[in-house]
Amino acid sequence: MGVGSRHVTTERAQVRLLQAASATSSFDRFVVGPLLVTIAADFKVTLAGAAAAASLYFLLYGLSQPVWGLCSDRFGRVRTMRTTLAAACVFGVLSAFAPTLGLLVAARAFTGACIAATVPSALVYVGDVVPFRRRVSVLTDLNAASALGITLAIGLGGLMAATVGWRVAFALPALLAGALALLLARLPEPPRSADQQGGLAVALRSTWGRRVLLLALVEGAALLGLITYLAPAVESRGVTATEAGALVALYGVGLLLTSRIVKRLAGRVPAPAFLAAGSSALVVAYALVAVSQAPALVAVAALVVGAGWASMHSTMQAWATEVVPAARATLVSLFAASLFVGSGIATAVLAPLAGDLRWGPLFGVGVVLSAGFGVAATVATTRYARAGRQPVPAVS
Repeated sequence: MGVGSRHVTTERAQVRLLQAASATSSFDRFVVGPLLVTIAADFKVTLAGAAAAASLYFLLYGLSQPVWGLCSDRFGRVRTMRTTLAAACVFGVLSAFAPTLGLLVAARAFTGACIAATVPSALVYVGDVVPFRRRVSVLTDLNAASALGITLAIGLGGLMAATVGWRVAFALPALLAGALALLLARLPEPPRSADQQGGLAVALRSTWGRRVLLLALVEGAALLGLITYLAPAVESRGVTATEAGALVALYGVGLLLTSRIVKRLAGRVPAPAFLAAGSSALVVAYALVAVSQAPALVAVAALVVGAGWASMHSTMQAWATEVVPAARATLVSLFAASLFVGSGIATAVLAPLAGDLRWGPLFGVGVVLSAGFGVAATVATTRYARAGRQPVPAVS
């Protein structure tokens, strides 16, 4: 890969830049959960009203994915990441200074739409430059960075809400996004061969590609749609925003710890087993919180949800990078779109239950979604292997 003198030339250095971008994107995406109660109090609205700042963010994050996939193919992976990070910086700063809830919701929605390009573009970049036999390890490093961003977002989000305010929590990732828009100039554009030029039609013509996208929609609802409400649920029991953030931050700890285990088992344990284990973990976690929102149970649930994510989502992610190689960028962008559209729909649909503090029914929905996803995904990956396709790899 030819690079200029300003470009980083080693794979390790390139991955470090992608890790920083992935961590920043994940921080921005997950910081809102611990802030919702404080935002609602600041603007004197209900929790359901404040939740629009999360649900519209996730919705536009998902809906913008196909656009960024096409831009990535047309203009390049790095140029797309740099442009969208710069735009996310602008809208993130606007979020921090929003004087009304309506402007905050709009600014957060556009922030989500812009920063949405980061993680999928990073995944596609890895798919372009890293041979498949080593891709598992590199994707593991990217996901570890995302897990760190999630952990810091949930933990620091509550702390900042209680000390310096929720506006600082939005300003921090905005400034980091701006810095990364400059730093990523050091990342060379990957070469792309003719067989990687497929677009939307190629991705959607694949039966297995469509199945992966449908599963991602349900996964997003079951995982990201429900975890948004863990912090508000425990805060409704009188726990402070700082304490709630610390408890829910165990999600990231569970993800980081389990990712090491999944990495060691990858190649020896079949994909259906990872999916079954991950979805079962979500069923257990949401069942606990549906029964009681006691701090100890929420802490355990957050830890278990993180473990489930490491096992379940990582396997789906690896499948998405390989199921339609001729349209990798488009399929991965559609995968992310499905994931976050599912999340946005779930967050919005469940907001009235959250507003009424009906946590039992809310997390009961999570139990049903997780169980349904687990059965469907396990059956699908088993049939995929039996159809003579390359076994779905597992990454963490």
